Amino acid sequence: MSNIYSQLPKYVTNSSEAKKERQPPMSETTKKFVPDFVTGTLEETVKDSAKVYASKLKDKVLLLDNPLKTSNEKKKRKHSKKKVRSMSAKEKRETKIYEIPNECHRYELFIPLNELWLQYIDELYGTSSPAVFAQKLLKADFHGAILTVSRSRCASYIGVTGINIHETENVFKLITKDNVLKVIPKGHSVFTFLLRDHMFTLYGDQFRFRSAARAAKKFKNKPTIDL
Repeated sequence: MSNIYSQLPKYVTNSSEAKKERQPPMSETTKKFVPDFVTGTLEETVKDSAKVYASKLKDKVLLLDNPLKTSNEKKKRKHSKKKVRSMSAKEKRETKIYEIPNECHRYELFIPLNELWLQYIDELYGTSSPAVFAQKLLKADFHGAILTVSRSRCASYIGVTGINIHETENVFKLITKDNVLKVIPKGHSVFTFLLRDHMFTLYGDQFRFRSAARAAKKFKNKPTIDL
């Protein structure tokens, strides 16, 4: 019979427990089952099946599970691992996926978003001091924040206040109480917001990243850029 298992160590076979065990009787029919079965299976495709069995299978350790996959199965598995293709920037512009319809330019629609943001930013603040919290703001999400433009090179932007409903790499889109959507560039602009009786300042030039990229970015200390 083919040996498909490695031998036990001597300290196991010579132990008293092993000697007490009875070896199951093995008939001649059982001993010949494996070679007869293999050679009988190979006779249809191989002429000298007994010779093949003696050279490749007899007294060899065989792996009886996890058979090799066919080329078709490998291709299917490789194809299933492919990443789902996302929309390109051009496709997003063409489909206007981020554009908010004019009928939705209403301040009251985004008040619940502001309430959710207040809960989120209050949990982020936690028990830290304003100085420590200022470091956390670098990676915070500002969708829903009420921002005010305190300084800007463009005088018409100064004083604009609204809920930030969309942030891109270069702009904040604010919806004002007059139901007007204002697109404020981050560059050369300074924004403020109020939280827990503290006024926090955001320098737009230092926030010119996408919100997702900013959350994973490691910032370095840099001097404040004046307008």
